[in-house]
Amino acid sequence: MDKCKKIYTGYKFTQESVIHDLQDIVAGNSLFFKVLLIFKCILLKIISAIFIGFIGAIICMNIFVNWQDSWIGNLSAVITIIFWSLVAVRRGYLRALLEAGILILIFGVVISPILKLIGILKFSVTLGVLLANIIWLSTFLICSLITMFALSLSKILIKKEYKNIVDFAYGLLMIIGASISSYIYSFLLYEPNQKAVLIIQNISLTNVKTFAVLVGTFFGVGIVMFSLLITQFQEPPWRNLDFLRNWAIAIGSWGGTSFYNLDLSSVNFENAQLANTDLRARKLYRTCFQGVTGLELARVDSRYLDLKLPKVQKLLTHACSEDPDFSNLNLRGAYLQRADLRRMKFIDTNLIGADLQNADLRGSILANAQVIDVDFTNANLTGICIQNWNVNSQTRFTNVQCDYIYRKLDEKGEPIDRYPIDRNFEQREFESLYQEVGNIVELVFKEGVNWRAFAFSLQKLELEDESLGLQLKGIEKKGDLWVAKVTHNENISSQEVEQRLYDSYDELRQLLATKEQQINSLLGIASSQAEAIKEFSKRPLGNSFVINGSTITNLTGSGQIEYNEAAEQVRSIVANSDAPMQVSNTVQHFLAQLTGKSVATTTATQGELIKQLLLHEAEKDKIFKQLLILQGQQIIDNLAEGTIASAIKEAIAQLQ
Repeated sequence: MDKCKKIYTGYKFTQESVIHDLQDIVAGNSLFFKVLLIFKCILLKIISAIFIGFIGAIICMNIFVNWQDSWIGNLSAVITIIFWSLVAVRRGYLRALLEAGILILIFGVVISPILKLIGILKFSVTLGVLLANIIWLSTFLICSLITMFALSLSKILIKKEYKNIVDFAYGLLMIIGASISSYIYSFLLYEPNQKAVLIIQNISLTNVKTFAVLVGTFFGVGIVMFSLLITQFQEPPWRNLDFLRNWAIAIGSWGGTSFYNLDLSSVNFENAQLANTDLRARKLYRTCFQGVTGLELARVDSRYLDLKLPKVQKLLTHACSEDPDFSNLNLRGAYLQRADLRRMKFIDTNLIGADLQNADLRGSILANAQVIDVDFTNANLTGICIQNWNVNSQTRFTNVQCDYIYRKLDEKGEPIDRYPIDRNFEQREFESLYQEVGNIVELVFKEGVNWRAFAFSLQKLELEDESLGLQLKGIEKKGDLWVAKVTHNENISSQEVEQRLYDSYDELRQLLATKEQQINSLLGIASSQAEAIKEFSKRPLGNSFVINGSTITNLTGSGQIEYNEAAEQVRSIVANSDAPMQVSNTVQHFLAQLTGKSVATTTATQGELIKQLLLHEAEKDKIFKQLLILQGQQIIDNLAEGTIASAIKEAIAQLQ
């Protein structure tokens, strides 16, 4: 059983009278205003028919009853009008006007002088030809605009199921009106000039007048067909010129339900009828339009979101769209619960505050999108591309479904850099990685950041004050800057935590540069590191090396290198991957050292050793591990192809 419809036709809402549940309402014009506007449509049609009938009769009489070669100007005007109509139907008004202007010049400047030269014309009529073409084409253009405006207004006011009947009735009215007006001119008003002569001597003036009535009727038929045809070749769903559409919608909303300049946040219009409604609201935050009919016939604007665009209207009302590209649009606060958004493009799109609960976004591209305050609860985000998207602590990822994502777009706009590389996210893993929290500080570092000093500063503060609750959330590179995100106890101000972290980092960075052993003593970890090194004693390091005490030896025992020395150089390569010259020098020195000490003399063994060092360091240092996982692809991209890049890639794949 259908829900009972609530009638609000003609009602002017105020902010105090707006209720959140406007589901199933019927809005629009009151009966009085609808009848008044329909009468206006009929009146406009009659006026247009009268003018077009007069035009046809006048042109016909001026062709057949000649006075000073006036026939050439009127005949060429008929040809120009027909030509302009055909071009306008296929290519639009402006293109048709340009081409018709060229044709008018040809008639006036080229053809009429030639006809005079060969004796067909007796008078120089260049100016007359130009004026006749311009006047009659302009008059026909005005009549066609009036006709199409009336047609647009009638389509806005009358239900779609009556469209064919309305078109037929208006067409018949136009033809009858044109016939009557052409008859009135030809038989009642026309007085021929005394010097005028009939071009065809065998016919009477009465027959010419009768033919003029037929021509006027033909013009009426022509403008009806023109108006109907041009509406079929324009861009759907609106098949009229933009300014005619805007005028028709504005007038069509007179006496209709009005929400003008109101805050309609969270109002539910589900399944409502909103044709002929003034919906130029001040705010439409999460306003539900799903199932709404007649939104394309309502008066809207785009000051809050791009509601004037037909594809945005369809997306909001149907929760899907045949057009997949919504890039660079404003969809702020859009209500898109349960929407089918698969493989859609939202590149540089403003989605701030949008409601995407239970939406299907599989394969969608959200590169550079603003998703601040968006609710993705229970949405399917598998395969989305998140390059440089902008989230905040109010962006909700509760219970999202996500097997994997892409972190970049290639030059062709296709998603690349799948993450995780060779597995799927565990349940709620995506949420834990990307859900921002309110109690977070972002530490911004310039190039050349000392990640070991940063790691020590976190450990130092954790040891000194456990109540801080510090936890590294992630590390990312933005341009020339590195941004480390650290969460903390919500009872402690972010400013205090940020200042203590910066102070600790600066202190330890300076100490590390001069005396690493002193830092280890400050942190009380020297003994634990010594124990860790002992645990490595005679342990295998991959398939080609063993750790013996504090040194790395190959299986043949022909070469060795200090573990800490090798690990430090591998860490330096990773941490400074965005400084190509520095990394290149470090790589050359390290590989030469491995070869010179006979530890690893081939490319394969060098790659194996670097890979195993990365895995061991990641196992000891969670911060270093997270840096490798989160920034792995970026690190690889910044390195030249070769042994180091391949080893890092294999290590990251094994860590994920």
